[in-house]
Amino acid sequence: MRSRWLAPESRILNPAVGLAVAALAYATLTAALAPFLGGKAILDVALVYLLLTLVVATLWGYWVGLVSAIAADLLVNFFFVPPIHKFTVQEPANVVALVIFLAVALIGASLLELLRRQIRIAEARAAITATLLEVSQESARAVSPRDALDRLCISVVKALHSQGCSIVRAGDQWQVMGSVGGLTELTREEQAVAAEALRTNTIARMGSAGARPAMRRPTPPGPSVTFVPFAPGAAERGVLRVRGPMSAPPLVDIERLLRSFADQASVALNRALLAEEAAQTEVLRRADEFKSLILSGVSHDLRTPLTAIRAAVDSLMDEEVDWSAEDRTSFLTIIDTQTDILSATVNNLLEMSRLEGGAVQPHLEAIAVDELLENVRLMTGGATAGRAVTIDCPPGLNATADYGLLVQTLINLVENAAKYSAPGGQIRLNGSASGGRVSLIVSDDGPPIPPGDLPHLFERFYRGSKAGKLKGTGLGLAIVKATVELCGGTVQVRPAGEGNAFIIQLPQRTGSLR
Repeated sequence: MRSRWLAPESRILNPAVGLAVAALAYATLTAALAPFLGGKAILDVALVYLLLTLVVATLWGYWVGLVSAIAADLLVNFFFVPPIHKFTVQEPANVVALVIFLAVALIGASLLELLRRQIRIAEARAAITATLLEVSQESARAVSPRDALDRLCISVVKALHSQGCSIVRAGDQWQVMGSVGGLTELTREEQAVAAEALRTNTIARMGSAGARPAMRRPTPPGPSVTFVPFAPGAAERGVLRVRGPMSAPPLVDIERLLRSFADQASVALNRALLAEEAAQTEVLRRADEFKSLILSGVSHDLRTPLTAIRAAVDSLMDEEVDWSAEDRTSFLTIIDTQTDILSATVNNLLEMSRLEGGAVQPHLEAIAVDELLENVRLMTGGATAGRAVTIDCPPGLNATADYGLLVQTLINLVENAAKYSAPGGQIRLNGSASGGRVSLIVSDDGPPIPPGDLPHLFERFYRGSKAGKLKGTGLGLAIVKATVELCGGTVQVRPAGEGNAFIIQLPQRTGSLR
């Protein structure tokens, strides 16, 4: 695109060069046609000169063709029309022939110039269309609406060969929504110029000489900032800000090109704001749904430990009963156990609420998998007492994730495996890599999960059909799924031999860790 838009005019096609080449060509042609001097085959000679004239006009344009046509007419008259070597004409028919020759040459040069101009206009329009299409395609490749704004700015800078670009949203506070080239803030003077451009719906340029509206020519070299207002009917008010000199194809109205870019920026900005509103609405909807699920699905899990604690406390405080030491110990054990259950339930609810509300922002980093699995084994020593925990992971295997979230996720899975497997069993922690993904597997030899439970196992408040008397809110695996997805991974469960295997897949990080 740069070569099409900004390549300087070729020296070969320069008009001065064209005149020189035409003079040499006419001299050569005249010498070659010397046998026809003195009136022999005047028509054939004139046609050859006419052909050369049209070739010159095609290559160097109308004015060089005009001069060449006149020169050709004089050469034919001087060398080939009797009396030769004079500009006088004896026969009236030859006078008419010379006039017709000149007219045809001039008309041909004019038509060729018109064709050249139409070709240049078509090429300019094609260049604009290709540029706008490239901008649209670049925005479409963006991973998010916000990223689309930055990509659009990059495309504008490439198309105009400027130094920087930003998309600015107007309002009580001017907001830079997308930028490239360091245009992140607006000075007070820039805000005033941008506001005036919006008010008058004109393009304004601010530089060393202040603000100048309505630019239609390439800007001169030097520091300058151009403000292009969004169309008055746009959903959002704002400007496209471009810094530095700009260049456009020949015959292209640079103001129209800038306004086309501003229209695309307006659409991209509106799309980004709508996406943010939709995301916020979805967060609120999910939060409201989560509250409803808490009321309907967890009320029993909250009331049961509270009721047990209340009953034990009331019994201990009953002065009419002389409780034995064993009775008091039993009541305190109930209070301690039910408090742990209540605390775990509340913690799970709070954690799920944070995940659902978007309050958890992962910090992705490279993690050594073998060290991670060893740390998890040590941290779950109490929960896995009486069970053999083994680790199988090749050295140098690295994954990309949030370390804190991933550790807690693996702890939840290991504790879940210990909870549902028989004492004396085995829990295996495996790490492997394939196709740019790292697999972390927590498997046990407990009873296989029924096939009917597998599709629902990661749903909130779902407890398997064989949970039996084991206490829980049904949020543990839902939290696991949410945290893994925050790290850019996936989690699934499948039967493994006589037990079950939970498989976490994360992006692999290549290279050694520093």
